[in-house]
Amino acid sequence: MKTIKRTHNQQEAKIIVGFLNAHGIDAELLDGAINSVLPMPGGVRIAVPEEQEAEARTLLANAQSGAAAIDEDELEEDGK
Repeated sequence: MKTIKRTHNQQEAKIIVGFLNAHGIDAELLDGAINSVLPMPGGVRIAVPEEQEAEARTLLANAQSGAAAIDEDELEEDGK
C-alpha cells in the first residue's frame, strides 16, 4: 500500500476513500481506528495499492480542479 494523501479530518478522509472506492480504487484509511470528529494530530493517511497510485492521484487532482464535476446540461440531455 502506498500513502497518497494525509488529512487532519477523519470525516474528510472517509469521503475521499469512498470517492476512490466508487471509482474502482482499493483505498483505505491507515489511521482511522480512532473515531473522532476532532482534528487528529499527525493526520489520517489514505493509502492505495501501488499499482493504483497513479490513477488515484489523477482522480483526486481532477476532483480538486473541478474536472469531476457533474455537467447538469449533459444530465438533462441524457434524461430526454
